[in-house]
Amino acid sequence: MGCAVSCVNQTTMLLFGKNSNTSDSRGKLERKLYIAKESPEPDFDLTDCELRQVPSGIFSICKVYRKEYLYLQGNRLHSLDEGGLLSDLYLIKVLNVSCNKFSKLPNDIKFLVNLTELHVHNNYLEFIPDNIEYLQNLKIIDISKNRLKKLTPALGKLKRLRKLNITKNEELNELCPELCLASNIVTIELDSDYFIFPPPHVICLGTPEIMKFLCKKLEVEYTSPLPMESDLTTIQVPSVTIDPFVKYSTATWEEQEAAIIEQENKFHEAAKQQRERFLSKVLQEQQELDSEIAKVHESKEIERQRLLKAIQKDEEEIECLVKNFIQSEFLKPEILQQQLAYEQSEHERLLEIARQNYDNIKKSDVLKAMEMLIEEDYTIQNSKKHYEDSQSNVKESLLLQDMEGTEKLQDLLKAKDQSRTALVEQLLEDQDVQKAAVASLIERVDAKSWSLNEEIALISSHLARLSTIEQEKKKLQINYNYNELMQQRVQMVTLLDDLLDQQTQRRKQLIVTVREMENDTDAKSTDFWLKNYQKLMDSAPRTLLDVGKHLDPVLANYLLQEGVIHCLPFLVKFLFSDGSLLDIDDEKLKETGISLLVDREGILRAINEYVQAKNQNTNKYEKMNDVPDTPTPSAPLEPSVTEQNCSGVVTAGDSDDTTYESECVVCMDAKCEVVFVPCGHMCCCLLCSQKEIENCPLCRGDVERVIRVRLA
Repeated sequence: MGCAVSCVNQTTMLLFGKNSNTSDSRGKLERKLYIAKESPEPDFDLTDCELRQVPSGIFSICKVYRKEYLYLQGNRLHSLDEGGLLSDLYLIKVLNVSCNKFSKLPNDIKFLVNLTELHVHNNYLEFIPDNIEYLQNLKIIDISKNRLKKLTPALGKLKRLRKLNITKNEELNELCPELCLASNIVTIELDSDYFIFPPPHVICLGTPEIMKFLCKKLEVEYTSPLPMESDLTTIQVPSVTIDPFVKYSTATWEEQEAAIIEQENKFHEAAKQQRERFLSKVLQEQQELDSEIAKVHESKEIERQRLLKAIQKDEEEIECLVKNFIQSEFLKPEILQQQLAYEQSEHERLLEIARQNYDNIKKSDVLKAMEMLIEEDYTIQNSKKHYEDSQSNVKESLLLQDMEGTEKLQDLLKAKDQSRTALVEQLLEDQDVQKAAVASLIERVDAKSWSLNEEIALISSHLARLSTIEQEKKKLQINYNYNELMQQRVQMVTLLDDLLDQQTQRRKQLIVTVREMENDTDAKSTDFWLKNYQKLMDSAPRTLLDVGKHLDPVLANYLLQEGVIHCLPFLVKFLFSDGSLLDIDDEKLKETGISLLVDREGILRAINEYVQAKNQNTNKYEKMNDVPDTPTPSAPLEPSVTEQNCSGVVTAGDSDDTTYESECVVCMDAKCEVVFVPCGHMCCCLLCSQKEIENCPLCRGDVERVIRVRLA
């Protein structure tokens, strides 16, 4: 007795679940089963019975009592497997399994050949089975509120389908083009917000436009659906009802299914064998390829080691030659010339050997070596910068540690020179590096580029002075002449912009010149750029390359004011000679190559103004040092006194101009390096200007852009 009760309880738990009200649900189920058996109506209603599985024998009851409508909505069903054979439902016309927990529909749904309506909304379906194509009498499919990701093309074979509801499937964003083959669809309900195919503007036009869009994509002709009253007799559908109890002479569907499964197994076995053979073949080829790659790497490493030994040997020979050259410094000129000629020939021989060795190295190895050398150079530069920063922070102990710091700096520079020498030797035949060096030297010896750089530097210095003066006035609370200073800054910023544009255009012209030189390169010449570099070095005077470091800024300022700063390279022999600038006249300027009379007159005016300014500074200095009782001489200065400060080249300590290097008003540490446009203030360093500054820190004006400058 106890066993029977336990079996009943277990069956009840399987049907209704643990947490359900077993007595109420069971009573409702028995009442509905009784009504279904006793009522002559074709309805079989099992809604809201809290079923977890379909009671056994339900499908047989539908067959025996000729039921056409089966309602199972509002339960907790996961499948239809426990209700019996789905082939018993061949009479069912309406199947409603909505509001359950179905994750898939059974493949045996193909036996419901008389089904006209299928309601599966509010479940967890992710796909529609392909066997739905056998339900040729389907007119309505409601599969909304599920988890569909895509639609099966089998829907296009449902010739009687009228309505398709796929709303509230958030992961479904495309319709299959084959849906247009179901030409009698009247209504397609979907959410335009989720769909990308068809696009939302097509969906808003209605179902006919959607069908036309799909027909266009599938390249088929669109046909309008038949009217609702029409008898779809023209559509080829099964004309007889399948009765699974009738035995036919042909094979049953179970035998056909078994034959299909057997054939699929054979195909899988054949594919598996073919895949294994292919994998074994691929593994064998991979092993052979790995062995060949290992051999290539081994030969490559041997060649690399041999080349490194040859380079080390060449470096030792070069070091011996350098030592011999240093020892022979005090020998006679004839012997020295012979040694120089021998060293030049030896140097050319070593260059040829290095070129041949370099050609034998693979490009990848060269790139790796270059990267290592550049990283080493970058490390050395960082070490030097760190040393200089620490040196500025320990100014008080700098005098005591000067000797030690000098030795460390020499070691760093020596290591840097050695690294740079090795880099030059390895990259001596690199055409791109040589080309860049020639372009850089052309820009350095170009008079126009030099003049533009000097003008930019002078304007930057004036902007720095104006910013410093304005800061000092603000500290002393002096407010007059503010508009005049602002007008000067704006004018200088405008001029600075113009000079920067001219500098960019000049650089583009020089690049075009280098490209023309490259087009004229002889294909047989491997040292074309080295020869051009040597020609530029020989043609340009050494003093011209360093004129910007030693030229008196006062003289450069006067030349800039007269508009003849571009003629400065022609004045090199006068500026670096021991003669006086007063000896320069129109004939000498004409002999140096200055052909324009306007340029010669401007140069003479600039020299006269420079001499007068020097004389005034000298007179002021003498007046300050004179004794009050001594009368000031009224006679003009002697030529020796007048000429003592008329040299265009001065040492670092002889310049009377004060360089205004104000500190950044933001970090109060670094020097000012940028100019704010349009206000023209130079009061911020480069790092602080990169921190998204929208207003000038000095005048609070809007900052349109930032120009980085260098002081003269």
